[in-house]
This record gives sequence, C-alpha cells and structure tokens, in this order.
Amino acid sequence: MIDPLMFLWPAFLVALCLVGIHAYFGILVLARKVIFVDLALAQIAALGATVAFMLGHPAQSFATYGYSLAFTLLAAVLLAFTRAWGTRVPQEALIGVIYVVAAAAAILLIERAPQGAEHLKQILTGNILTSGLNEVAGIVPLYAAIGLLHWLLRRQMSGTGALFWEFVFYASFGVVVTSSVAIAGVLLVFSFLIVPAAIGVMFASSLARQIVIGWIVGTITSAAGLAASFAFDLPTGAAMVCGFGGALAIAGLLYPFLRGNRQHALRVAIATVRWGFAVILAGSAIQLAAAPRADQPLLDMMEVAAPSLRALYFTRAEQTTFVEASDYAERYHMEAERLNSLEKRNRTEGVAFDDVSVARISSFLKSYGEMRKGEQFVMGEVRARARERVRWSVSLGLLALALASAPIRWRRLWTPGMGQARS
Repeated sequence: MIDPLMFLWPAFLVALCLVGIHAYFGILVLARKVIFVDLALAQIAALGATVAFMLGHPAQSFATYGYSLAFTLLAAVLLAFTRAWGTRVPQEALIGVIYVVAAAAAILLIERAPQGAEHLKQILTGNILTSGLNEVAGIVPLYAAIGLLHWLLRRQMSGTGALFWEFVFYASFGVVVTSSVAIAGVLLVFSFLIVPAAIGVMFASSLARQIVIGWIVGTITSAAGLAASFAFDLPTGAAMVCGFGGALAIAGLLYPFLRGNRQHALRVAIATVRWGFAVILAGSAIQLAAAPRADQPLLDMMEVAAPSLRALYFTRAEQTTFVEASDYAERYHMEAERLNSLEKRNRTEGVAFDDVSVARISSFLKSYGEMRKGEQFVMGEVRARARERVRWSVSLGLLALALASAPIRWRRLWTPGMGQARS
C-alpha cells in the first residue's frame, strides 16, 4: 500500500518552489499587460527542447536544457524590443505571434519523429509527479538568485526601464521558465504564473499582499491538484491546471461578495442561476419534442440520480426489459474487469501468460464487449420508445417548469397600464 503523503511530498515541494517564483513574476507580467509572455517563452523553451530531442539528446539532459535556454534568451532579446514596437502594434499581439510560430515549428519538427506525440505531450503537461528532491536542490538556488537580483534591481524591473533592463527582465524570466517547463510543462507553468497572481491582484493592492495571497492560493491549489490526481488516477499536470482554473473561477464568484455590494451580488447570482435553470429546462423540452429518440442529457442525469423516475413513463414490460438488459450489461462489464485485473496482476508479478492464454483472454474481452453493447442497445431502444410516446406531455411539463423558474415578474407584464406608467 502506497502512503499518499510520502509519495506526493517531493512533488509538492517542487510545486511550492514553482508557486513562489511564478506568483511574483505573474504580478509583474499583469502589471506590464503582457499576459501571454509566459506562454511564448515556455513554448520557445519547448522548441529548444524539441530541437535537442531531434538531435538525439535525452529529455532531461544538460544539453537539452542548454538548447532551451539558448532559444529562450534569443526570444528575450526579441521581446525586449516589443515595447518599442508597441507604440504602433500592441505588444500582446507580437507575443502571440511568437507563441504560435514556436508551437508550429515544434509540430513541424516532431511530425515524423519516433515517439513525437509522447514528446509533445511531455512538453505540454510535464511530469511533476515524478520530480523530487533533486529538482528542488537544482531550482531553489537558481530561483533564489533571480529573486535576489530582482530585489536589488526592483526599480529597474518596474517596467519603465531602458532597453537593457527590458532584456534583463525577460532574460531572467526566461531562465525561470526554461527550468520550470522541463519539470512541469507549458500549460502548468502558465497556470502557476497567472492564476495565483491574478487572484492576488484581485483582492489586494500592495505588492506584498498580492504575493502572499498568490502563494497561499498556489499552495492550496497545488496540494488539491496533486491529491486529486493521486486519488482518481488522473494525469497530474492536467489535473493541476484544471484545479487552478477552478480556483480562479471560485475567486471570481466570491469577489462581488467580498469586495462589493453583497445584497446586489446575491440577487444577481440567484437570478443568474434561475435563468440558467430555465434555459436548460426549455432547451430540454424543445429537444425532447423535436427529437425524442436522441440523447436527452437532462433526463438521463435525472434518471441516473433517481432511477425510479422511469416508472412514471415506462410500461411494466418496458421496465422488466430495461432492468434485465441493465443487469446483463453490468455482468458482462464485471467479467471483463475481472479478466483485465487477472492479466494486470500476473504481469506486475512477473508471471506472463502464454500466447494461447492471451488469445483466449482477448477473445473473451471482445465477446463481453460486444454482448454489453447489445444490451446497452436494448436499453437505449426501450428508453427511446417510451420517451417518444410521452414526449408532448413531458415537454409541456418541462416548459412550464422553465417559465416558473425564470425570474420574470409576470404581474408587471399583465398589469394594465404598467407600460404607460413607466413611460
């Protein structure tokens, strides 16, 4: 049995280091209004790693890091000039061009490379779960040195410096991004940069408070993403990116209540929920009336939550057929899972099946899959026929619920002279 804390602790330490430096740089990036500069530099670093990969260098080698850093420093020179160009063309547009060109170049390079798809997945999502104390020992001195440099040059890093200081900012930022992309991938590095900083800027005015809020949010979200990836066996990088997106959404929902008129925010929130519910009900009603045999997501979710709802429109024969098909489908699924577990257990224990046994298992799995699909077809056909029979009555009921849920003041609409009184 794997101890989750012992397994996730090294990756969490790496995430703390990434949050610490990227939350700071994210605040500076937001102040400069160059939101996607991190994506551009990260993609440039990934392009350098791709070139090294095509030349035969291992993904985690010093040579690959050197290629990524060289490409990133060249991009830093180009980005230092974009502020001057920004007087005619928005700087963000030029940064976007750098990003898409770097991404397209990387795709062109790995198009015909063996394991090119795996390399592309690696540079996008990284593999932070396998990182540990060695990575911490490598990035902590580097990030500390860059943090000290920015503290000593804090006036020059404010965004109003000359061309040389622009290069110093982008070069130091590029060094951080190059090191981070090798560990966490392009998408997660962007999340580390923007989301904690955005929440910090949202709820605080001073730089110190923004950084502290960013660190707290980044730490909690990183821990939650790592825990979710372990508990549900999800790709770690993608799970953490979604976690950061959820954190930003929650912060956005809480902002009107914490920093604005709470009563007004509550009224707007309730009205929005009611309108959303009404639109979903009305859309489901129209879909059921127009295409009763098509998928009905709302009705399907309701029946999964409360299977007894089928009794409202299934006949006794339909209920019997549906339940029997469901039982058989579940039985075939469990048999297939049993065979998969048996094969996996033998493989992990080093006891491999012979060719005849593998062929038999594959044949059984195929048969179980086909039989399960057949039972699911029966279930779908029974459900479709029942819904087709009651589509008009159920559609009218859903429309009535939609009208009742919508935050419409019906009394004002029907009161005589209300329109003239308002005019």
